[in-house]
Amino acid sequence: MERPASIVRFEQLYAAHIGVGLAASLLALMNSGAALLASGAAEYTRLLLPAGMVIALLTQAALWFGIARKGASVAKWILVVFTAVNVLGALFAVFVLVTGFGGAGTSLPSLALSLVASVLLYAAVSMLFRPDTKPWFGEGDAAA
Repeated sequence: MERPASIVRFEQLYAAHIGVGLAASLLALMNSGAALLASGAAEYTRLLLPAGMVIALLTQAALWFGIARKGASVAKWILVVFTAVNVLGALFAVFVLVTGFGGAGTSLPSLALSLVASVLLYAAVSMLFRPDTKPWFGEGDAAA
């Protein structure tokens, strides 16, 4: 089966989300990395932060593959759950931008990039619920 246009668009938006999100994470890490390394958790920081980023990238790659290449409905719904959690993070980022409260050590550029990544994610996920994706995920009437 040929991939629907909405799945192709999902793939483009999701790739942009991953790229912008990675840039935001690296920027945040550079801004707060010195403070983390100066704290007592220097050894843990050197190991856990890169490991966490690798795990996140592998998870995103697995979800992308399951959705965009295999049409796995389970992967779609896992991404929907992760996106719902992302909404909470985005709301907190907006709160920090508006009030300045709770954002100690957080840079404005990394917050802004994080919000851009979130918007790209929401746009990507919205593509998964367009009518032309139902046959791709084996939902509903495949002949429609």
